[in-house]
Amino acid sequence: MCDILIVGAGATGALAALVLAQAGLDVVCLEQGAWVNDADRPHHLADWSWQRRTRWNPDVNRRDHADDFPVKSDSSQILMWNAVGGSTNVYGGLWPRYRPSDFRKGTEHGLQPDWPITYEDISPFYESADRIIGVSGLAGDLAMPPRERCPTGPLPVSDVARRLSAGFDKLDWHWWPVEASVISEDYDGRPACNNCGVCNGCPRGSMNEFSTSIWPKAIRAGCDLRTHARVLKIEKGADGRATGAYYIDRNSDQILFQKARIVVLAANGVGTPRLLLASNNLANSNDQVGRNLLHHTLVASEMWVDGPVDGHIGYAASLISREFAETDISRGFVNGFNLNCVTSTPSAGELAAGWFSSARAPWGSGHHQWFENHFGRSIGVFAIGDDLPNPENRVSLDPERTDSDGMPGAKVQYAPGENDKRMMNYMLDRLKELAQACDAVEYRLQDYRDEGGVYRTPAWHMLGTCRMGKDPETSVVNGWTQSWEVPNLFIVDGSVLATGGTVNPTPTISAMALRTATYIRDNFAVLSTATKHTAMD
Repeated sequence: MCDILIVGAGATGALAALVLAQAGLDVVCLEQGAWVNDADRPHHLADWSWQRRTRWNPDVNRRDHADDFPVKSDSSQILMWNAVGGSTNVYGGLWPRYRPSDFRKGTEHGLQPDWPITYEDISPFYESADRIIGVSGLAGDLAMPPRERCPTGPLPVSDVARRLSAGFDKLDWHWWPVEASVISEDYDGRPACNNCGVCNGCPRGSMNEFSTSIWPKAIRAGCDLRTHARVLKIEKGADGRATGAYYIDRNSDQILFQKARIVVLAANGVGTPRLLLASNNLANSNDQVGRNLLHHTLVASEMWVDGPVDGHIGYAASLISREFAETDISRGFVNGFNLNCVTSTPSAGELAAGWFSSARAPWGSGHHQWFENHFGRSIGVFAIGDDLPNPENRVSLDPERTDSDGMPGAKVQYAPGENDKRMMNYMLDRLKELAQACDAVEYRLQDYRDEGGVYRTPAWHMLGTCRMGKDPETSVVNGWTQSWEVPNLFIVDGSVLATGGTVNPTPTISAMALRTATYIRDNFAVLSTATKHTAMD
């Protein structure tokens, strides 16, 4: 019997393990994947670009790893990494926060729920997460609430940022250096970013990867992290409490049971509902587990300018614009979006085969000229919007496919609604304006819709599938991310987010995980025996 059983060793599992183990609690974490071997990363390989398309492809269905589980989808490209550190092994490390209005969309327009908590409730945990993780950035953005100074200053201004900022200024649109989980100076034993570029994970440790920054501390504090340990089922006792989990030790093929006083799920917005549904429909008497999947409303542009912008060096992201972050119904839709600006690809192969868009180098006589005019001169911009929840956008169990241990795979269904489509069209028009303001000599828009009109978004963000709320009939967890039905079951991944906001969600998910772990730590004696969920004011 352990005090705390955590399922999943990604970002939030790591933070929960750190807080709870440092408090002296007996913590076990089960992770279906393995440690990432740093020497195996594509950064060290001559064919790194090919590796990113194959063995290191974040699309779970495009690589062949026994650590993964199959995810069937007729639309979304499901991007995730199953290993110690989770998807932070391959992410880009953008670190923007939600805005206060993201927590009160129900009050604003009624088409999304209000969160049961406010921005002010998690603001202290944003600050704590930044200090633990190591973040770079510049305080003082008037489009955001006041915040503490970032632990390290902003990263160097890139040529891409200079080019884009001139365009934003011409349009009189807001822009700001993007916060990042990449340190600009030595911090907490890690070296500062050396601007080497190609930021999909970071073999130096300058970008925070939870496998190298957080997990060593959690293990030193006493957490028992077991890799190759795939959880098959959460068990519930006669008193309605979770008693622990059955898991398979994938090294020995033994099926074991780990008893626990409290169970914490940290398996992401697809893995957590999949596990609950496979556990005899646990915590799902209201049929809300897996529903209301959010991906963000995403479109993009790729522009080429008339000179080199050195996209092969420096951090992958550059600027963020919050000009359109809030609802303005005169645009024809509710909610807003941000513009996330990145650099260009340093890979000749990626550029020639189509990077952000379908623009590809021609074969034959025009190839060399096309390459000369495009390589090192491209800039990518994402527009990332707040999609509305739809209960039919959901995660369920795949009735046909299983993982390598016989557990059902996940099935994902997602399609943008009419409000989302109107937002996407508006976003594309703004991306066009930005390209023109940047004096782009050429640009392409990307709406991620195929020839048949099906939206096939690259889905890094899998949110809302076990959302938090005030009403047990329409949500899965309460404001402490505690199950309404199983009082010693907590969820700390992105599935609990009630709305998606307009930014990359990992900073908010991390802050939420710290808040929940702190709550469990401070109330362990009560929670470890409680037979009812905690009353919320």
